[in-house]
Amino acid sequence: MVNPQCIDIGNMLASSEPGLSDSQLSLVIQPDSGQTYEVLTSLGFNVAPVASQLLYKVVEDNELPDCFSELGQRVAEVSQTLSRFTLTRSALDSKHLLVEFLDAQPLSNFVACYRYNWFLQLFLDNQEFFFEYQPIVEMPSGKVVAHECLVRALSAEGEYLSAGKLIEAAEATGLIHEFDQAARETCLEAIAALDTNSTFFINIIPNSILNHPHFLDDTIHKMQQLGINPEQIVFELTEKEALNHRSKLANAINKLRSRGFRIAVDDLYGDVASDHYLMELHPDIIKLDRRLVSGCGSYPMKQVLIKSLITSAHEMNIELIAEGLEDQEDIDFCLAQGVDFGQGFGIARPHLLPHKKQIKLASFNRLQAM
Repeated sequence: MVNPQCIDIGNMLASSEPGLSDSQLSLVIQPDSGQTYEVLTSLGFNVAPVASQLLYKVVEDNELPDCFSELGQRVAEVSQTLSRFTLTRSALDSKHLLVEFLDAQPLSNFVACYRYNWFLQLFLDNQEFFFEYQPIVEMPSGKVVAHECLVRALSAEGEYLSAGKLIEAAEATGLIHEFDQAARETCLEAIAALDTNSTFFINIIPNSILNHPHFLDDTIHKMQQLGINPEQIVFELTEKEALNHRSKLANAINKLRSRGFRIAVDDLYGDVASDHYLMELHPDIIKLDRRLVSGCGSYPMKQVLIKSLITSAHEMNIELIAEGLEDQEDIDFCLAQGVDFGQGFGIARPHLLPHKKQIKLASFNRLQAM
């Protein structure tokens, strides 16, 4: 399940003719540019004796995490991808370096894994995720009609980990699909434990179920085991990269619909090409991206785009949610234009338990939202 490049250093180390002690190894890097070359030399890297384009540094095994962490901070991300490296305990002569660099990898592989080592430990130790629930309200009544499930976790040190931080780490370590499935299953268990008939929006990364079709079957089976009514669940598609696989995505959506689930698509932002295609999928609900919603009460261009999306969606019997509502001016504009539902800190923050009380949108007070 785990990307082996992230955790198996041993496979990179040659066992022939060791030139260093058992606790030492050479980190050899081929920098992509003069700028990276200068950064590496400032970090104590030296020119390899037989290859001036290579730099090396002798480190102790236990120094590797700090070394890669420092590289991640000092070397530009694009250079981490373009620069290649190897680890060896062999002598740095032409014979060994030639063999070693046949298996050289992008520096970014290990930098990311050491930077996000906390995530690997959390994931490998089966650390449970937990969820907070952000209300989605009917406009203008303020009635809470659903909640979006937002994944959270606590690190071993007790640090609060948001969905954004978890997703960033999952992508960097190559575990985004496994994370998506694990979070979804944990979310279903949490919903079942609430023992409620409320509606919940569950985020789903389309490429996860497209690349691993059994994930979808596993999710459906899990819900049946837990006794969750499909009508309670709205699957929220969160990744536009899946637009490259339109027919497969349409098939997956049809499969979910045939089981009684509803579909929402996230992050409509006025991008004509992608928004048009997402409309063609005919989801039950679309979410207006917070970048479009924020400030819509005072920016004419945003108002034009939102009005256009509202008209198109309603003509197709698709409901809209304005996401990221924080200011009264934005709430008032969305109310006036007939947006169906609202969500955001200006309405209600996420909580560990679903919110049940009706929310008065017209008497918005930022102190209450905070």
